[in-house]
Amino acid sequence: MNTARRVAIMVAIGMALLPALASAKPPEPEGKPVYQDDFSNATKSGLEDNLEGEDFSRGFHTPGVYHLKLANPDEVRWSLLPDQTYGQFSLQADVWDNSDSFQGGVAQGLVFRAKDDTHFYTVLLDPRKGQYAVRKLNGKQWSDLVPMTASPLVKKQAEVNQLRVDAKADKFTVYLNGETLATFSDASYSSGQIGMLVANTDAVDPHLHFDNLKIYTTEAAATLPAALPSTGGDALATLALATLGALLLGSGALTRR
Repeated sequence: MNTARRVAIMVAIGMALLPALASAKPPEPEGKPVYQDDFSNATKSGLEDNLEGEDFSRGFHTPGVYHLKLANPDEVRWSLLPDQTYGQFSLQADVWDNSDSFQGGVAQGLVFRAKDDTHFYTVLLDPRKGQYAVRKLNGKQWSDLVPMTASPLVKKQAEVNQLRVDAKADKFTVYLNGETLATFSDASYSSGQIGMLVANTDAVDPHLHFDNLKIYTTEAAATLPAALPSTGGDALATLALATLGALLLGSGALTRR
């Protein structure tokens, strides 16, 4: 068999296998399931339930979801589960944009390895532009571990995205809707709390939903000191709006109003 024919056959085999390879499912989570929550029970997680909060609305409502609803532009808000702290884990949740309008910039995602209110990682999805990013907050400094990137895996607007993050030592893998979305490495934070985050730049009353949270781990759960807040926003917003706003909008900076 001549070389050209051999190459042609190999290419044909590769093309035939490509759909199967592209649709390969993520591996099963390592460890055992240690926490699952469909948010039908408002007391199970220890998350704050304050739907009428003057700063921002966070809490539980039917049909069994946890929501973060930001009334003001130029805000970043989050909620942390007070009793869920891990270093090695697989974290999964369903997230979607339940807003009445999809105008303006907003992103939602998961927080992990939160040491305090200004030291953590977050994976962000922009369901309006079909983009994602991985960011690290280190005191006053945001940095991109994965810059904002367009992906066809990001379902848009009110469609549900199943987001999963696996962490093992300083290696992380992000899966979205059953496909590998990104991998990255960072050794800054070895352990910390789990949570949910929404960043609003200029959307009107963005209303983001979270559901079906699952955590697997190979280690025992630990609880951080009670001094670590279960919700936050002002400190993070003051420190990070300019850079996070630039991330969402693509350019420019934001000032707090």
